Amino acid sequence: MTAVLSATLSAAALLAACDDAPSGRDSFAPLEFTAADIEVIGSSDSLAVVQDMEVLSDGSVWVLNSQPPFFAGFGPGGESLGVHGRSGGGPGEFQMPSGFVTGGWEGDAWVFDFARHVITRISKPRESLAVIPLRSDVLPPGSVRGGMNMLGNSVRTARMGHEIILPRSTATMESGPLQFRFALLLADLVAVDPETGAARDLVALGEVLDDPSGDFIASEGAFPLWYRLWAPCGDGPVRVHDRVRNQLRGFDGSGAEVDPIDLPPVPFSEVTPHQFAAAVFRMRQAQVTGDVAARLTEEDSLRVLDRIARTVRGRPDELATYLPRYVDLRCTADGTMWMHPLDPDVGGLGGGRRWLRIAPDGATDPAGAVQDVYLPDRFDAFRFTESRIWGIHRDENDIPAVAFIALPGG
Repeated sequence: MTAVLSATLSAAALLAACDDAPSGRDSFAPLEFTAADIEVIGSSDSLAVVQDMEVLSDGSVWVLNSQPPFFAGFGPGGESLGVHGRSGGGPGEFQMPSGFVTGGWEGDAWVFDFARHVITRISKPRESLAVIPLRSDVLPPGSVRGGMNMLGNSVRTARMGHEIILPRSTATMESGPLQFRFALLLADLVAVDPETGAARDLVALGEVLDDPSGDFIASEGAFPLWYRLWAPCGDGPVRVHDRVRNQLRGFDGSGAEVDPIDLPPVPFSEVTPHQFAAAVFRMRQAQVTGDVAARLTEEDSLRVLDRIARTVRGRPDELATYLPRYVDLRCTADGTMWMHPLDPDVGGLGGGRRWLRIAPDGATDPAGAVQDVYLPDRFDAFRFTESRIWGIHRDENDIPAVAFIALPGG
């Protein structure tokens, strides 16, 4: 294999896998939004980097901050609901909040804490502490793991009907970092009853998805950077991105498969050494600084980026096999799916302005299923409803604010 990366990616700085591809057969006219379409509802001086967001049925919004206080809430009219969330191991404190339970539970916002292995209600800080314990033979501590950016602690969890779905993997590094990475991508999806704590296996991705290593051109010291993408659509089904088949597979509440949805052709099959270097830059930066959160100066960043680009080896098509095709997947209660294609020119394994909006009937009417939607610059989408796109808008001073974009007819 000729694709050898001189800038070896250490296992600790491994970024995980994504899946996705856009471009294609849209029968809907493309939809483009501008900054004028953004409605800002509120901000807080406590916000640093917003890592996740949850929108509740009453219109209130909670965001997960990158540092304490971890949580900030906003009412439907933008009024502050307060900030809270200390770091620590005591009652009511958080060690590693890793993402909201998408869809909430009982009308509230809940967050999964990886280190404490519990799900905690955060939208009623003045009331008594409410937690959903996860410790069991089915879900031992440390088994609920993310399958996305391994430089962060994000873990996708979500409500489907009356259960909460979590990804479980008990993989270890004993078989090597490459097999460990594939095992995380092919985790089991487990359904937990929040009222009883009972857990059951919903679907084993390693059994239903084809082996993703087939089109990966491996080289010593390098790893695939794909993401594990899945999302329940209201009460079901749960949709899972299948990189090999280029489909959105679907599984109902019993684990039975429903009709898949074909995705448009993969938008890129080659990347340049500079595009690849930009994609892995954050990992290399973490190696150089010894700290995931540290940042190089602009001058040093350009120097490191150029150095990575010069040391990358491999044909453009080989380098492309390392990268994800999509970097996010969301689904609304009515079954509309939203996928965020990787933009190789953005860098950092990020998506650009373009999202794919996929109709719920995509399995039966593939010709009319996909619409290109372009979001404004400096608007990062986190949640989608039938009528709005919710996210964070950063102004010219890079100050974040909770905002939304209204969809036509919404």
